[in-house]
Amino acid sequence: MLILTTILCLVINLPPSPHLDGEIYDTLKTATVTSSVEQSLSIDRLASPVSSVLLKDIEHRGILRPKQLSAIIPNLYIPDYGSAMTSTIYVRGLGSRIDNPVLGLYIDDIPIIDKNNFDFDLMDIRRIDLFHGPQGTLYGRNSMCGVMSISTLSPRDITGGKVLLEYGSANQMNAKASYYKGDFGISAGFSHSDGFYINNYDDSKCGLFNSASVRFRYQKEITERLSLDEILSASFMKQDGYPYRQYVNGLLAPINYNDTCSYRRVNVIQGLKLHLKTQNFNIDYIGSYQLLFDKMNLDQDFTSASMFTMKQEQNEIVHTGEVIIKPSKHSQWWDSQSGYFTLDKYNNMDAPVRFKRTGIESLILANANKNIPSSIGSLDISDNDFPIASKFKLFTMNRALYHESYFTLGRWLLTAGARLDFEENWMMFDSYGTLHYKFNPTMENYKAFSTTYKGNLKNTYWEFLPKVSAIFDLGQGLEVFGNIAEGYKSGGYNTQIFSDILQNKMMTGMMNDLGVYFENTKNDMTAKNTSYKPETSINFEAGFKYRGTINSDHRLDAYISTFYIDTRNQQITIFPPGQTTGRMMANVGHSRSLGVETQLNYSYKDLKINASYGYTNAKFIKYEDGLNDYSGNYIPYSPENTLYLRAEYRFAMNHRSLRGISVAADLNEIGRIRWNEDNTLSQSSYGLLGSDIIFDFAKFNIFFRGDNLTGKTYDTFYFKSVGNAFFQRGKPARGILGITFNI
Repeated sequence: MLILTTILCLVINLPPSPHLDGEIYDTLKTATVTSSVEQSLSIDRLASPVSSVLLKDIEHRGILRPKQLSAIIPNLYIPDYGSAMTSTIYVRGLGSRIDNPVLGLYIDDIPIIDKNNFDFDLMDIRRIDLFHGPQGTLYGRNSMCGVMSISTLSPRDITGGKVLLEYGSANQMNAKASYYKGDFGISAGFSHSDGFYINNYDDSKCGLFNSASVRFRYQKEITERLSLDEILSASFMKQDGYPYRQYVNGLLAPINYNDTCSYRRVNVIQGLKLHLKTQNFNIDYIGSYQLLFDKMNLDQDFTSASMFTMKQEQNEIVHTGEVIIKPSKHSQWWDSQSGYFTLDKYNNMDAPVRFKRTGIESLILANANKNIPSSIGSLDISDNDFPIASKFKLFTMNRALYHESYFTLGRWLLTAGARLDFEENWMMFDSYGTLHYKFNPTMENYKAFSTTYKGNLKNTYWEFLPKVSAIFDLGQGLEVFGNIAEGYKSGGYNTQIFSDILQNKMMTGMMNDLGVYFENTKNDMTAKNTSYKPETSINFEAGFKYRGTINSDHRLDAYISTFYIDTRNQQITIFPPGQTTGRMMANVGHSRSLGVETQLNYSYKDLKINASYGYTNAKFIKYEDGLNDYSGNYIPYSPENTLYLRAEYRFAMNHRSLRGISVAADLNEIGRIRWNEDNTLSQSSYGLLGSDIIFDFAKFNIFFRGDNLTGKTYDTFYFKSVGNAFFQRGKPARGILGITFNI
């Protein structure tokens, strides 16, 4: 309280609030524009649902990271687990834990290519729009279930500055500041948390977190026809410890692992946007360079045993470019847009796995000796520390052409479009290792044995993504819509399985060295088996939406939609049977997802109510992995229901300093979540209660916020490693105190 009192004394003489466009600040204001240059049509003319969260909602709800949008947007679930690298996203029953996402992310019209960058600090967010359903025609790869378009504040929106200071549970601290004047804007932020968990092995903190970020923006009208928008952002993040607890006989053991777990990330994104007006066309160019440098350390067995560890280090460079052409003159019945997109990505990855003595005995020797009759002898390895090096060079090249036409026929608006995507993926790999072995009783001394496995692979594929939609204006703000669209999620390579491949080759090589030869089995894996195909889907959707003012005091924005998604070559993260060390992505077959979602934003004078609900029934139509048949089972990791309710009331004050007090409560409910393909483990539906109170002074605001106020116990993640099962528990009850003021 002493710190807060000092801050209050400092801000008493602050200038008035900075000028900010009212439409982008008021959540329920009828906002027909979107945050995306790629979208020619306004929100009220799109024949698919759009969920929008504006600046005021983001500030009042304390949304600091994309993960906090779970359930606020119906059928969106971004579980909060692991590190910022594991920014897993599930939408309408579909998603993936590793590699490519089902939801595209754009920040100020710049596509964020690597999923490792999806978990970041939200600073000065103007608005967030989520376009539901496949958006492949305009956005292409990895937008199979939608696109989240985030728009930040710019010098055109605001003049002046803002400061945010927060302190809360687990020593959580957030500090953000920004300033905008003329053509230039800058924002910077810092976050820290001690984490909510303790590793019993050494009493270290799990979830210790530090991050810092900065963003510069420059906007300039160069001529009457040409304007420029230059954006540069950079961030640093470091996390220590993952709170994974072993699941044994139906109970969760304490967190207890002995090797380092951490994640470090540095990323830089430079974006350039040019807008040119000609006599006949408006032309937009959006280009970016994206740099990602990250490093992850893992205790792969997550136990106190000295088994094996992994380090994954990436140095990635991405270039994107897009040209969008729209007619500047519009006829009464036809409009259009066309575009060309290019992507080049290079990733230099180093992912060594290091086996320690217990791992050598239980994972390597045990597997080798079980196939050797005891009457013949046994294999032994002298090394106490055995590294397997795995180096990769990964290249992705994508080119696309697309077009959409819009036909206005009376009250009808019809849309037809298509995109042609071409993508190539290359992988160059080099895995190697050396150990010292002998075969008892025939060998007296240990012998060095080395194995190298290197080569390259290339995959090429084309994707054609058509779309047709219709929207009919029933009048009085009510519309009915329907659409059919296709989308896809890119293919790739399973780099994490190469340590298992090299282990098998070493065991086979040592046996051959001894004159023992085994026939190949179905479980033998080579580099060719590590590639997986793109996942494709077709989405059928129909619904109603309403946007309007009932009378001068009542405003309502709502939609309800039903959908059916047919998915082929579905990508699922699987763990090879037995005590293997890796995980891999595989195309497991055919699935379908059907459901409903609805969202409502209502205001009456000083009362605001927000509600969203999503129901998804997602099941495998066909799934056979060679050992089990999971056909008819629910798709794991995606919740069956999401529900969000929030009510906020503002008490207006007549005092010259205190302008008002806002009080709000919300409920965020998620579940049921199946954890495995055979549906034997699941998390039942759970609800998290939150509340906040904001004191609105003339020159600053003070707020108190609480989350999971009832202390609900629930799990956010499940996985297996070397045959053991693990869970991560969700965060406990927590609170935060903060202040915002203007400079």
